[in-house]
Amino acid sequence: MCNKIICACSHGWLVLVDPDSMDCYLWNPISLEKAQLPSLESINYSGCILSSSPSDPECYILFFNRLENSLLVCQKGDFEFNKQVVIFAEDVKLKNFAMVGKTIYCLASRYTLYTAEVVGRTVQFTRLIMEELPWPSPLDLPRFEAFFVESCGELFLVHMMFFGFRMEEVYGFFVFRMDFEEKRWVKVKSIGNRTIFLSQHNNTGCMYSLATELGIKTNSIYFTMNYQRLLYVFDLESLCISKSLPCSTVSRDLEQHWVMI
Repeated sequence: MCNKIICACSHGWLVLVDPDSMDCYLWNPISLEKAQLPSLESINYSGCILSSSPSDPECYILFFNRLENSLLVCQKGDFEFNKQVVIFAEDVKLKNFAMVGKTIYCLASRYTLYTAEVVGRTVQFTRLIMEELPWPSPLDLPRFEAFFVESCGELFLVHMMFFGFRMEEVYGFFVFRMDFEEKRWVKVKSIGNRTIFLSQHNNTGCMYSLATELGIKTNSIYFTMNYQRLLYVFDLESLCISKSLPCSTVSRDLEQHWVMI
């Protein structure tokens, strides 16, 4: 893992990329099994999702490039990726992907949600919803970031709001859940006994349930900020942010991300 970029973590497997050679491979840190993948053509393909466990012969690995609105698709054993430039009829841009059950969901700009199906190494998109959410800040703050999170068969949008002179201070969060029956985003005030972890790398995140025995605060959002050593926790009930310094030896210049296996 030394000097590698972790692009995805799924079913106990990591997708690792060497930023110098652009070599790419799957690695299981438990079994130590390793599977070579085709080399990436650009570091801009920083987002990645797996359609199922790599042990499944029908597993597809998808890399996405937000700048070019393009995808790279392969399976284990392939010698090259199949590249696909995505053009939506709604004129929106790729934002992120998430898995709910066996279904791949794609979030695009303007809160457009699609299902994605891989057919012969080509991804086919079906629009599920295109809904403009209410402006997420009660203070009309001009900057916010949206995170795509899956948990226990549910799909969430998490809005991180910023304020301050340079718009770099975190004001708070709003959480929306996808109602698949009504096909709309519903604002939620509580996530119960779950905890959200957010990463600014690719604006992704994950949820963990029943974490109190590990000293993790539930109904809260854990996040880090690049080039800061602090750990931040946002309480969804009190709407307050607490911070701590869990490791004083962490460099101030470190880009901090989460790894969940």
